[in-house]
Amino acid sequence: MAKPRAKRLRKPPLYWRILRSLYIVVFAFSLVIVVGYAALHILAPAPTVDKEVILPNRENLNASGDTLQASSSPKQTILTRRDGVYTCLLIGHADMGGTDTLMLGVFDTGARTASLISIPRDTPVRTNGRTVKINSVYSQGKAELLANTVSTMLGVPVDFYLEVDTKAFKAIVDEIGGVLFDVPPGMDYEDPYQNLYIHISPGFQRLNGDNAVKVMRCRSAYASQDIGRVQTQRKFLTALVDQTITLSNVPRVTNLINILSQYVVTDMRLSDMIHFATQAIGMELETDLSSYTLPGKWISPYYELDDQQVLELVNNLGVYEGEVPMAALHILHP
Repeated sequence: MAKPRAKRLRKPPLYWRILRSLYIVVFAFSLVIVVGYAALHILAPAPTVDKEVILPNRENLNASGDTLQASSSPKQTILTRRDGVYTCLLIGHADMGGTDTLMLGVFDTGARTASLISIPRDTPVRTNGRTVKINSVYSQGKAELLANTVSTMLGVPVDFYLEVDTKAFKAIVDEIGGVLFDVPPGMDYEDPYQNLYIHISPGFQRLNGDNAVKVMRCRSAYASQDIGRVQTQRKFLTALVDQTITLSNVPRVTNLINILSQYVVTDMRLSDMIHFATQAIGMELETDLSSYTLPGKWISPYYELDDQQVLELVNNLGVYEGEVPMAALHILHP
């Protein structure tokens, strides 16, 4: 008796095999994404900061307006921070010591929005028992004292600081082949004492590193001196970042990292940098970055802040869940 012929299995239809292959590819790709995402959160978790911030209420000037006196029973303001909002103080060094550029950055990682606040170098502050311009604070106590001074003045915690030498700007601009920028008129200034000679024609042009630094430093081009300059600085920094983060600069990543490691000093950990970098993916600088200058006016020899306008700006930053009271700001009026 003949054995029954084994039943031949039919191959699944072609479309089924294609769908199955696609499913395997999609599943594998999804697994890579999930594992990568998990790894980033394990290796680069969100930085930990104090949820509660205790701010001493404003100190009082004595009758002569010269020295600050602590209250016999000082009161405090306790505020709760919003999750995912961080601050960083950007410190640009001057060639003669002190700071030439000072900005406070606020990054809302949840909303993927950021703010950049320029602090005029002639803003008066009280430190070590003396009234000084804020640009001189760094030479007295480095980044830590400067961060504490800004935090006390504005009632906002400073989570990190980032010190940048002007050589870093020059090196980065040269590395990416220059920065396209609309130079304002009046860039003609000479200061032999600082070996500073600025002669740059106005208009849209590609700046090399040397000229970029000169545009960042020039004050004489503006009627408002430092205020006009900080506005130009913010515009240039935005252009620099926008033109650095491009696909064409991918081959230069290693060189850019070497430049940053050579010229930038920060208390930010590598894992913090990675976390912020991943959270910044997809941001559009034109719409997601807001820039301001601390409001005030020039009253020689200082740039005196407008208390009410500064308070409104601080509250618009969204660092806290509640409102910052005026008593938490320490704005000096010599």
